Amino acid sequence: MKIRKSIIALFILPAVCIYLAIFLYPTLRSLAMSFFNIPTLSSKLKDWSFVGFENYTSLFQNSYFMDSAKNVLVIWIVGGLITFFFAFLYAVILSSGVKGKTFFRSIIFLPNTVSAVVLSIVWLHYIYNSDYGFLTTFFRTIGLDYLANIQWTEDGHIFMAMLIAYCFSSIGYYLLILNAGMDRIPHDYYEAANLEGANAFYKFFRITLPLVKDVLRTTIILWTIGAINFFVWSATFGSGGLQSSKTATPGYYMYLKVFGAERTVYQVEDFNIGSGATVGVLITLAILILSYIINLFFRKERLEY
Repeated sequence: MKIRKSIIALFILPAVCIYLAIFLYPTLRSLAMSFFNIPTLSSKLKDWSFVGFENYTSLFQNSYFMDSAKNVLVIWIVGGLITFFFAFLYAVILSSGVKGKTFFRSIIFLPNTVSAVVLSIVWLHYIYNSDYGFLTTFFRTIGLDYLANIQWTEDGHIFMAMLIAYCFSSIGYYLLILNAGMDRIPHDYYEAANLEGANAFYKFFRITLPLVKDVLRTTIILWTIGAINFFVWSATFGSGGLQSSKTATPGYYMYLKVFGAERTVYQVEDFNIGSGATVGVLITLAILILSYIINLFFRKERLEY
C-alpha cells in the first residue's frame, strides 16, 4: 500500500519540531550572541551591544585562548595516536580467539563506567600524588628514583599527566567499537591468508584494516568530537582558572568566560557572554570542518564490515 507524502510528513513533524527546539534554536541563538557584547546570561535583548566580529578578533589575540587551542590540537593528534594504537592492539588480540575475551574486554572497558570527574580525582590523588601515589611508590620500589621523583601535578608535567589519564579512560570505549567491527569479518579471509603463509602484520594491514575502515572513520569522528569538546579533565586538572593555561582547552575557557567569574583574575565587568558564545561557535565549526576532512579521507568502500 502506497503511503501518501502528507501522512509521512505528519509522522516526521514531531521529530522535526523537537530537533528545532533543542538543537537548532540554541545553535542559532549562540551564533547571534557571538556578535554582541552581553554582560550576563540573564541580560535582556535591549542590553546587548552589537560589536560585529570584535569577539572573534579579540579571541585570536588572546594568548590564553590560543594556548588552549594548541592544547586541544595536541590532545586530538597525540592523544588520538596513543588511544587508537592501544585500542587496535587490544581489539586485534581479543578478535584472535583468545580465551577469556569477555572478561578482558570488560576489564579494559571498566574505566568508561566511572564518571570522568571521579576518574580524574583518582588519578590526581592515587596515581600522581608525589607522596603516596601509585607511580611514586612503584618506581621507588624498583629503584627508579628519577622517575619516582617526577612531580606529575606541577606545571611542567600536568598536561602530559592529564593526557595519559584521558587516553587510559578512552581506550576501552574505542576498543569496544573496533572489536565489534573486527568480529564481523568472516574468518574465511584469514584462513585463506594462513594457507598463503601471510603473517600477522600482513593480515592486519591487508584484511582487517581495509574491512573496518568505515568503523575506523566513525571512531575517529567520535574521538574528534570528544577532543575538541574536552572539558571535564581540563576543569579537574587545571585548578588555576585563567591564571594558568597549562591544561586549558577552549571548552574550559568558554565555561570560565560564562560562569567562572569567581575563579579568574578578571573583573566581573570584563566578562562577556557573547565571547563565550563565540568560543562555542568556533568549537562547532572546528568539529564540522574536521569531520568533513575525515569523511573525505575515508571514502566509502564497496566492501566493508
